[in-house]
This record gives sequence, structure tokens and C-alpha cells, in this order.
Amino acid sequence: MQSPFSSPNPLCRPLPGGALLAFLAAWLGADQLLLWRFLDVMPLWAYGLGAAMLAGLCVLVVRATRNFDGPSAVTWFTCIGVALILLLLGGEGRFFYANIDWQVRLAAMRDMVVNPWPFVYTARATPDVLRAPIGMFLAPALVAKTLGGRAGDIALLIQNGLLLGSVLALGSTLFATRQHRLVALAVVIGFSGLDALGRILFRGGLSDHLENWAYLQYSSTITLAFWVPQHALSGWIGALAYLLCRGGKAPLGAALALLPLTALLSPLGLMGAMPFAALAGVQTLLRRQLKITDIAIPALATLLCGPGLLYLGAANDGVGARLMTVAPLQWGLFELLEVLVYVAPLALIVRRPRFGRDTLALLTIWLLAIPFLQVGWSIDFMMRASVSALAILAVMVADALTREPRSRLWLVVPLLIGSITGLYEVRRAFAHPPAPQVRCSFFKAWDQSFGFQPKGSYLAPLADMPALVRPTNPARISPAEPATCWDGHWYHPNEILI
Repeated sequence: MQSPFSSPNPLCRPLPGGALLAFLAAWLGADQLLLWRFLDVMPLWAYGLGAAMLAGLCVLVVRATRNFDGPSAVTWFTCIGVALILLLLGGEGRFFYANIDWQVRLAAMRDMVVNPWPFVYTARATPDVLRAPIGMFLAPALVAKTLGGRAGDIALLIQNGLLLGSVLALGSTLFATRQHRLVALAVVIGFSGLDALGRILFRGGLSDHLENWAYLQYSSTITLAFWVPQHALSGWIGALAYLLCRGGKAPLGAALALLPLTALLSPLGLMGAMPFAALAGVQTLLRRQLKITDIAIPALATLLCGPGLLYLGAANDGVGARLMTVAPLQWGLFELLEVLVYVAPLALIVRRPRFGRDTLALLTIWLLAIPFLQVGWSIDFMMRASVSALAILAVMVADALTREPRSRLWLVVPLLIGSITGLYEVRRAFAHPPAPQVRCSFFKAWDQSFGFQPKGSYLAPLADMPALVRPTNPARISPAEPATCWDGHWYHPNEILI
């Protein structure tokens, strides 16, 4: 049998899978060090220690996964290209329309660019720190400080393209042939619940944004990439870690090391990955395969993320968890069209679902349960904590399509109906002007579209920050706001029914 490394074309040879995992860890870990600088809370020697810890973490990940044959260079570059196209259409780089969530996001990034680090807002009675999952913006903001705002836009696009492309490329190793990898890519990108059917049956027709038909929402892959890439990347990396571990590609420790590093992207996405991390740990214990490195590598990653976790947890009293009341009929119809249309064929037709029936059972229980839990002031927890489970479900659906012919009709039909959701999102990218430059502060941008909600998810009073991550001498910012935050009209996707 010919070794894959004997291919005459070096671009077709497998890359070291551990090196790509270490790349993800290094990029996300560098955000932790940038957060220290953003807050200016660490002495100079601490950066050297943090860099050494991050380098050691990457070495341990590579050593633990030295037998993991990753994707080929061709596959990696192709996945990066797919990711860049997807993110471009979602408005990153400001070449196409961007959904209204970007109004606040770009304003917060602008504040990080134009103001000295660290800074506090003085618009309210007490000084406020920008305390939010800002991991996606730290490196692009630093680029924009040096090269200008437009360079920051491009840096954000490139950064997220590299991260998402690497996730897709590593996920491709779960499938054996090129044909199966292409099927999996199509399924994962187009994956969604039957939002169009729900809209027609229960809301009287289609609208420009389909997914809130039940006043509950599990987001499609394209919706996540367009609206909330930071939450999506956190959840997708968590799903990837579980699937690589469960698929025998990476040991438990190397996979779990990625999870705490995603908190600065989205703590909600991280929360959604934790049940699967727990299941991976239980499976490793039951097989009696637990090694010291399975504990040591994630522990090192968590230690590196300690200041970031303190930062994210500051002044969260008003963002606490609580139970939601959901009408049984509303919940049942929602779960039927969003989850059970895929789970039922996997459970009843597929003889041996890939990654185990325990995985299928866990994601089903999780997706059935989380509509009843609220974190913050809206349904954000449900939308973001479902990302990992939905990604794992999409991969299991893709695998069933390639390995179980009896399931194809039962899965292809809902996949085709579900793909309408993503197509409507893509349609909006071409139907409206590109996102304009945001010139105002976070405060004014928030009040444009989200003024009815508290600002606690983005702000923390300086006095309530833990001492380790509390800026000691921040610049006090009271910005002179322009008359308008941006030029022209920024289309709201629910303005027009079609």
C-alpha cells in the first residue's frame, strides 16, 4: 500500500493535524495576551511567562497528536477560500451588506481603535469598562491602530477566514474520501431547520429573515456566520474538539485544550460545548484510557485563560441564568421542525450512527432542554449554546448520507427545505448596499437598534471588576458623537415581508 506521503504533489500530502490544532490554540491564546494589554493589568515579565505558557501548550498539543494525519494543503486552502467567501457575503470587510448586529460590533471595535488602551466610558454615572467577548476584535483593532480602519476591516476578515477555514479543514479528516468530504461540506454549510415551512404554516408566508417563526430560534450555519461569527466559531471549535476526540483523531487532552481558549470569542458558545466535553471525558474514563496529559494540557490552557475568565465574569449579576416559560405546543412544533426531523431518521433508520447513539441522545436532550433556560435578556443562550450540538448533528447527518442509503430520502428532503434559510441570508447580501463605516461610539450605536435592552452584556462598572483585571489608570472617554453613526440607510431585515 502506497504511503500518502509518497504523493508526487506535496500539496496533496497530509499536513500534521496537530500543527493545525496548535495553530488554533496559538491564535486564540494570543488573544488572551492581547486582553492583558487591552486592560494593562500585567507587568512586563508576565507577558514573557504567558508567551512561554502558550508555546508550551502548542508543543504539548503537537506531541499529543503526532499520529494525526490532517487535511492536505489543497484541502486547507480550499476550506479557507470557502470560509472567506462565506464571511465576505456576511459583511466582513464591508464589501457586502452586514446585518444590524454589526452596528454595535463595529462601533465597539472602533472604540478599541481610536481610544488608548486601557480606557473607560464616562457616559453613565460610574465609569464603565468594555467588558464583552472581544476576542474576535483584539488583533484587528491592533492592526487598525497601526494601519488605519480599513486595514482593521480586512484583518478581521482574514483572521476569521483562517480560523473557520482551519476548522472546516480539520473536520474534513472525519470523512474518508473526497466525495464524502464534499457532501459533508455542503451539508454543514447549508444545515438548518425547516424555517421556511414553519413560516408558511404558522406565520402566513415567508419573510426576509425566516428563523424567528416560532419566537424561538436555532440558527442555520449561514445565519451564524453572517450574524454572529464569534459565537459560531466558539461553538464550532467545541464541536470539532469533541468530534476529533470521539473519532479517534486527537486525544482527549489536546481536544479539550481548545475549549477554554474560545471563551473570549463567546462564553455562551463554550457553555454549549461543555456537555460534549463531559461525555468525551466519561467515555475516556470508561475505556480506561485517561492519561496525565489529558488533564495537564487542558489545565495549562485554563490557567492561561484565567484573567480572561475573570474579565468575562465581572459584574454579571444582571445577566444571570433563569428559567423561561415556553408554551408546550410552541416548543413541540419548534423542536419537530428544527431538531426531530433530523434526529428521528438517525435514531430509527441508521443502524450505527457515527460517533455513537450516546452522542445522538445527548445532543437531542440538550436541544430539547435549552429553550427553557435564559441567560441575559433575550433568547441568546438558546441561539448560541445550541451551536455545538447543531454542528455535531450536521456532521452525523452528512455521515449517514454517505454510509446509509436507506436514510437518504428522509434526510435529503429536510436538508433541501432547510437550505432555503441560508439562501435567504445570502440573497440579502446582494440586495442591499455594503455596510457603511461606523463613526460613533458603542453607546450611540447600541441605542440605534437595541436601546430597549440593558447594556450590561457589553459593559461592567470599573469598581466591580476583579482586582486582577481592573485597569488602574484608564483613559476616561466621553466621546463627541457625530450627528449620525453612519452614512445612508442601514437596512433592517424584518422591515419588509416578501
